[in-house]
Amino acid sequence: MSDKPTLFVCHGGDDGPKIHPCRRVQEALRSAWIEYDKVIAAHGSPIPFLRKGSRDDLRAATGDTKLPALKLPDGTVIAHPHAIFAWIDQQHTLARTIA
Repeated sequence: MSDKPTLFVCHGGDDGPKIHPCRRVQEALRSAWIEYDKVIAAHGSPIPFLRKGSRDDLRAATGDTKLPALKLPDGTVIAHPHAIFAWIDQQHTLARTIA
């Protein structure tokens, strides 16, 4: 088991539009110097009937099919971009307090 969080993103990830949540979450993690493992968990359209393949593996890993999702080393899953940003801010604040 990794001591880093795992970020589940769509195929767009770093190459997606700047407004896309998967890209914004990755940029926020890097800006806060938080190391993470990345899993590309979906390919194609976000519209279920236009997707390529299923999101069964994503549901098994996170309990949902929403992206982006951040799975912490303790198994906690944070599934909404705003909640992930809040967690990143909390980690960044904690790191500054300790330093």
